[in-house]
Amino acid sequence: MRYRKGHIAISEDRDVPTLLHVRNARAITLDQLWQLLAHDKIEESRRSAQWRIARLEKSGLIERMDAGRFFRQPVFTITNLGMSLLEYRGYTLVSVSSETGRLLPNNQIFHALELVNIRLALANNGALRSWRSEVEVASRNLVYSSGAAKDYDALAEIVCEGQIHTVGIEYERTVKASARYAEIREALSRDRSVNTILYLASSFDVLHVLAIELRGIPRHIGLMTSEQFCGDLFSASTIPNVPGDDVVPFGEFLALASASTR
Repeated sequence: MRYRKGHIAISEDRDVPTLLHVRNARAITLDQLWQLLAHDKIEESRRSAQWRIARLEKSGLIERMDAGRFFRQPVFTITNLGMSLLEYRGYTLVSVSSETGRLLPNNQIFHALELVNIRLALANNGALRSWRSEVEVASRNLVYSSGAAKDYDALAEIVCEGQIHTVGIEYERTVKASARYAEIREALSRDRSVNTILYLASSFDVLHVLAIELRGIPRHIGLMTSEQFCGDLFSASTIPNVPGDDVVPFGEFLALASASTR
């Protein structure tokens, strides 16, 4: 088949999954994107991945973010044209669309990139069965009445010792106002979409605030720093939100949360 001059062929098995990764992450570095593509066996060669990403950028489907100059690698986000192409191919979201405008303000880039690191920590350890990002979670919550009262930063199916655990993941980069935590406590108390919740903090100072603000909520909530989680995963010391409960490894926390629902 001959194509007109300047035509760009978009493949369903490689280009579309790449665009979906960029859209769902909202912001992602070159290396993070390559790792996700390699994990999904879409592009296991780094050179091929770089060629594909450069091609999508040249086509105007993804673009570099201005704040990316603070990173050693370029940071990509999807463009309105890229969103339109995905919608044309049937990959639509209710939470965002090609008419939404910029998916992510610059001050949220660090938050988005750390969530990709959290995902990669699970994937690289063979512990990730599935991952839904915030835009996917929000879209699903808008469409389905599933008892969801919270749009988590991610919903992950985590495999630990042969069991699959569905976990709502939140990454807390900065401390919020007390009134905002009151709203979060109410939303978590009403939420029925997941039984187990993991709060990951950017520092021990933020973790200390979370441990105070989230205690006593009738949900199985574990707390630790993101660095602990990415470094130690199932061995990472997990603080439960129930006063008096012992700090346990994350793997044990998952087992205890699962046992309490039986």
